[in-house]
Amino acid sequence: MEILKPRKLIIGIVAVSLFSGAVFYVFHTAKDSRPRYIFINQTDHHEHDLALKMSLKLAERRSGIENALALLKKLPDNESIEQTAVSIFQRWKIGQGRGGKGILFLYSDDENLFRIEVSYALEGIFPDVLCRRLEEAAKTYMLSDIPQDFLSELLITMNIHGQDNKAELESFSPAPAWLKFEYMSGGAGARAKGYRRSLKEFAEAVHRLPAEKLEDFEPSRDPHEVIDKYFKSLELGLGDPQLPFLTQGNQIFRMVVPRNGAQQRRVLNYYRKAMPFQLYTYENLGLAVFRPGVANLPIVLRHSRDGLWYIDEPKSWTYFHRFEDGNDFYPKYDDLPFFQALVLAQQPNAHQPIYKKRVPTPPAIPYPFSLVERVEDLERKIQSDPHDDRAYAELGEVYLFEIGWTKKALDMFEKAANLNPQRIEYRWRLYDLYINDSQMEKALDELKFLAKALPEDEEVKRWYAFYSKAYNFKPGEFN
Repeated sequence: MEILKPRKLIIGIVAVSLFSGAVFYVFHTAKDSRPRYIFINQTDHHEHDLALKMSLKLAERRSGIENALALLKKLPDNESIEQTAVSIFQRWKIGQGRGGKGILFLYSDDENLFRIEVSYALEGIFPDVLCRRLEEAAKTYMLSDIPQDFLSELLITMNIHGQDNKAELESFSPAPAWLKFEYMSGGAGARAKGYRRSLKEFAEAVHRLPAEKLEDFEPSRDPHEVIDKYFKSLELGLGDPQLPFLTQGNQIFRMVVPRNGAQQRRVLNYYRKAMPFQLYTYENLGLAVFRPGVANLPIVLRHSRDGLWYIDEPKSWTYFHRFEDGNDFYPKYDDLPFFQALVLAQQPNAHQPIYKKRVPTPPAIPYPFSLVERVEDLERKIQSDPHDDRAYAELGEVYLFEIGWTKKALDMFEKAANLNPQRIEYRWRLYDLYINDSQMEKALDELKFLAKALPEDEEVKRWYAFYSKAYNFKPGEFN
């Protein structure tokens, strides 16, 4: 398998509330030396800095536009976010060295305000109305469970739009319609960081959401019919977690990672560009694979014991890997039941599973089953023996493969690895999860451990050497 270029996994347009910290004064006190890229994080949280820096580099590489990112705990006294954005833009002369093409992304955590400032040369491509809609969308996404990926995806789509100079970036609606329901705006609190709710609370919330016209979106015995319904829901912009054709884990996934209408239609647009798809079914799983060369993941379906087919979006993200500077996905595992289907579908990376012969996938649990009961059973198992590393790992696999809940899965595998640090399977899971959570320093630490623990695996050693160099930014690249 070739060494992958330095890239970061995309997990969709999702949200974040990781940013809190020091008052932002750097644009007033910075030295005269001007870094190659402007990235300023004056918060207390820096676990995603490496990934965000790489996003800035890759975005400019794609479009030639200078992208600057500033994260504040709060706005300076007596300044609006508009005034602060202008000050930063002028202080660093963003875009001046790139033919006048520059974009500043500015977020202030205490006020939950987001501002996009573009240079004069780009105002025709990124009009005020578009930027303001994106800013409104950010108020929702910046309070969700996965912080960095909204910013990364915003960088990608803005720069694709700038590169193509056409309407590839759709206007975002302020928030998913279902997210305005009391459970999220009142029950969890508008300022609830990351919606730190339990699985049981999320499961109950799905049933408390207002019932929409969902009778047209029931699961079906025909997998093609379910995919048609899925496309229809995307066309209508339905990010509603209650859609009946979603698995229970998928419903929770949509609560953790909220989606608005414009995002759903954008996903459909990419599927349409990659038509036709090929459908493969293997007992309790199905896979819809699209034409290569377009930025898509396959659609995974789940076959229930009563003969119905459901959409399982979390498995698309846990079984496959798509990188920030590429279009074609990689399979993560070589034990997937539809692994050979990717070869038949002539997917370019079908022969390059990332974790081949390194770590397996857990068996798919026969569906339907109660996620809440499964989690509670494992929690009781942990309570009865807090030193049982396997119990933590089993619970982590449920969170990862059934729900795609990265934060919860990370917590479980960190505990499992602390109890049994030499178990290689846990370290591979942590490596994968840290990448998904854009914690590149921790991902590199795990890769370093694996390179030492697996001296026979020359590929892993090459990965570690390559990525360590790629993320060791040169002096002057960043402030």
